[in-house]
Amino acid sequence: MTDTFRLIALSAGLSTPSSTRMLTDQLSRAAAKALGRDDAEVDVTTVELREYAHDITDALLTRFPSEKLSMVIESVRAADAVIAVTPVFNVGPSGLFKTFFDAVDIDVWASKPVLLGATAGTARHSLAIDYAIRPMFGYLKAEVVPTVVFAASSDFGADTEGQADEQPLAARVRRAAAELATMLRAGTGSAAGGAEDPADEGSDAESAATAPTRDAEFADFVPMGTLLGKR
Repeated sequence: MTDTFRLIALSAGLSTPSSTRMLTDQLSRAAAKALGRDDAEVDVTTVELREYAHDITDALLTRFPSEKLSMVIESVRAADAVIAVTPVFNVGPSGLFKTFFDAVDIDVWASKPVLLGATAGTARHSLAIDYAIRPMFGYLKAEVVPTVVFAASSDFGADTEGQADEQPLAARVRRAAAELATMLRAGTGSAAGGAEDPADEGSDAESAATAPTRDAEFADFVPMGTLLGKR
């Protein structure tokens, strides 16, 4: 039986055309190629977040996504992996990029494989992807691909050694795509949101039975997850 992988690529570029969309397309093509080497079918959907800017703002203010935005959110939920690319302004991702993730329920991202990309005018912003963007996905409990791809303006069109930096953009894209393919073939994210195994219920009951008894001082302790409604 042929495997089918569903990828959704989120581009937070603010202009048309944009270097952010260019990087998104490169990552999407490379990921599709890496996954297709085993004759697997790959379905890639690209979403320009700028087209949903008003819907994202409304969802953040009202906590009720529009029908148009709900379709994007459900596509993310159903996807086997997400490619997320944002421009970097000063020290962090674009407001559009961050607002989209603020407007989506956190449980959508749990164990979801995510390939990160970022663009900026110069390489001086390259550390933002590790210090400002990756931690955000760590909080969301997503499975981030080890190699993240940053592209400065000078990287585009520099496919040979020495034109951009020590590792040309095309090489970084191929490496990140190969790592994403490895994660998906290994089943990363496939168990997220799945039904619980009945055997696990017995295991949980056994664990509860053997759990140490709390001291009387902490008998009324309430876990933080319960206080926050497990959000």
